[in-house]
Amino acid sequence: MLPEPSLSFTLPSLHDDTVLDCRLYHCQALNPSASNPPPWRRHAAVVAHPYAPLGGSYDDPVVDIVAATLLRQGFLVGTFNFRQRGYSVTHTMINRGASGSAGRTSWTAKPERSDYMSFIGFMVYYMHFLDPYGSASARSPTTTLSPGLPDAQSKPPSYQPLLLIGGYSYGAMVTTQIPPMAHILAQFKVPAAGSAAADIRLRAQHLAEQQNVILASARAASSVSPRKKYLGMRVGGDEDTQRKSHEARRSMSETRRSFSIDAEDKIRRGVNDLLAKTKRHHHKGVAVPQEKLATIPSNQEVSVVVEEVPNLTQVRPAYLLVSPLQGVITHLAAMSFLHTTPGRGLFSRGGGRPREQGAPTFTADQKHQSESKLIENDTLALYGDRDIFVPVAKLRGWVERLEGTDGSHFHGEEVSSAGHFWTEGNVASVLREKVSDFAAKLLHGDNEGRPVSEPA
Repeated sequence: MLPEPSLSFTLPSLHDDTVLDCRLYHCQALNPSASNPPPWRRHAAVVAHPYAPLGGSYDDPVVDIVAATLLRQGFLVGTFNFRQRGYSVTHTMINRGASGSAGRTSWTAKPERSDYMSFIGFMVYYMHFLDPYGSASARSPTTTLSPGLPDAQSKPPSYQPLLLIGGYSYGAMVTTQIPPMAHILAQFKVPAAGSAAADIRLRAQHLAEQQNVILASARAASSVSPRKKYLGMRVGGDEDTQRKSHEARRSMSETRRSFSIDAEDKIRRGVNDLLAKTKRHHHKGVAVPQEKLATIPSNQEVSVVVEEVPNLTQVRPAYLLVSPLQGVITHLAAMSFLHTTPGRGLFSRGGGRPREQGAPTFTADQKHQSESKLIENDTLALYGDRDIFVPVAKLRGWVERLEGTDGSHFHGEEVSSAGHFWTEGNVASVLREKVSDFAAKLLHGDNEGRPVSEPA
């Protein structure tokens, strides 16, 4: 079972600035009170949840199993809520949905692909800047590469941090549809100041640098007073507190849905401070120093951008698909009309203007690119032979096709007697074991200095 989140916060979606609720769980390597912790290797994972209108959220039990397993394996783990048709609470957080996230679920999954891309962008930059114990070389957030110097990313390091991108059910379907890593990160490279991409990048840097101070201070304090314990914090929402009972856990789950204006103001001030340090004026694609802006004719456009982060950490993408949906999206609209009460659904147990960013339209070419990433990078698909949403023959054919491609890194495993919800017999334990084995294999590949398959 997952512990309390180390961080709870919000991000804007690349699609339309819809507010998304997010959580981070720090691994043992980042625990300031741990004795003899392993080094922080910057391995991270993201797990996306099932269909929101049917009760799916980041509190889903299967998401919990997968995320907790990866956390124990040493991954920094992130979860988030997709947009969902929801309810209004305040003028600042209108139309809150999947356990808090705003907006409404689409039938095309294009907005949800952008939601996922938003969190992936955040994770890459958070991984880059998070270094509380000085385990990596210092990075300057404001240094600009000279045009004549080669990009440091062209030199492969001895190992690459893993970014395991995963999902369960609808979350797995969105995972299969998001574009390759290079396409995602291109949107964050030199984003326009004030855009969602810029805000996401700066939030990642602000939170990571904040955690660097907090964790380093906590470790120093724990060496003096070993009994002191580090607790997680809420950013963009109420601060988390330690829970002592099931009732307290349920109460806190409800409390998380409220939005703290003061906390959001604090993070915005931090983002604005970083923006002032990192923004640059561009004229015809070339950076222009502040003192030379007056020489540019007034009828020529000058864009304000957030400068590129030099030597951005290159991640090695891998993919994990649990109960992936194949050919089911056309039936989801009909399924949403099934009778459900507020807070209940098949998966629950016990606004802004469009922008030229985010996920591309899912054309045949985009589908090919999205599937190619599963073949070119280590991918595991886990599914049961009793899935009520997808005929097992369809899943077998899909797995056979992707596994049969020359040089494929895709692998599918069928679990006997497992249904879509992984509640039959001991199938949850089987799921946990297979996820753990896959994670261990990926980490073993890291130790061997495995090269990057997909360029970042």
